[in-house]
Amino acid sequence: MRVVVVDDERPCLEELVYLISKQENAEIAGTFTDPTKVLESFNDLQPDIVFLDLVMPHINGIELAREIIKLSPEVKIVFVTAYKRELAHLISSPFSDYLLKPVSEDKLQKVLLNCKTKEI
Repeated sequence: MRVVVVDDERPCLEELVYLISKQENAEIAGTFTDPTKVLESFNDLQPDIVFLDLVMPHINGIELAREIIKLSPEVKIVFVTAYKRELAHLISSPFSDYLLKPVSEDKLQKVLLNCKTKEI
């Protein structure tokens, strides 16, 4: 599975990339701290899964997910947030799963398995 990670906080991005890189069948296709840059490179990256921070400057994770789905309706979106209360905003958004920060390796494994077997 090709994975893209988008988080405006570099330490959070690096931690998630580290955890994903330890997983079998997961390849990091791209990482972004600027959420506006992911759309420019999206077609070249061809990800299967995009991990998106929910709260970012310029464009939030839900808005970015909607733009990504327009480019690739089959891509799986996993929202990542430190704020449990933000999950209430996900009801009408296109997503496959979510992770709460700090991300645990066990939960990440479950999310990746879920994304591998889930159809949007």
